Amino acid sequence: MITLVIHQDRAVGCRSARHQNRRYESGFTLVEAIIALLLMLVVALGSASLFSFSIYNNSGGQDRSTGLAIAQQALELLRNAEFTPSNTDATLAAGTYVQTGVVRDGRRFTVTKVIDDNPATATVDVDTATTLKSIRITVSPESMGRGWALGAGGTVTLLTQRARMDSNEFVDDGIDDFFDDIADDDGGEDE
Repeated sequence: MITLVIHQDRAVGCRSARHQNRRYESGFTLVEAIIALLLMLVVALGSASLFSFSIYNNSGGQDRSTGLAIAQQALELLRNAEFTPSNTDATLAAGTYVQTGVVRDGRRFTVTKVIDDNPATATVDVDTATTLKSIRITVSPESMGRGWALGAGGTVTLLTQRARMDSNEFVDDGIDDFFDDIADDDGGEDE
């Protein structure tokens, strides 16, 4: 019987020790948990707005990038057109040309080409004897984009000038003189 009593004392002692430990255990109260959840919610909403902002502006950047590619392609076609005293390609005729409905990457763009035979004046002039042409290519999205490309911000404009090639001899002599100058120069190397 003595052993049984000791056993009961131990059992009672264990119960009271567990009960005392529960009193001193630390944990979160309901108020602390709610405050922590509110803080995490504020951080999550801030992150979500940043993601939304970046998607919004990347969309505008894509429109500008696509517009730039279209403008460069149009400009290359005009650079490759013949412009000599005997022949001027019809694509280099002076005037303003508007092409709507150009589709790239699922978006529609308007391409405006302005070719001026007299770049010194403010108006677009037609002069078939000109030796210098001013070329302006403007590409703008037909529908309003998003982000910083909204409206005029999405418009891309490229400007260049094109000179007539009057003589192949002049061009060839110029290239020959250029290479002769390079051959005469030591290229900046020290001996």
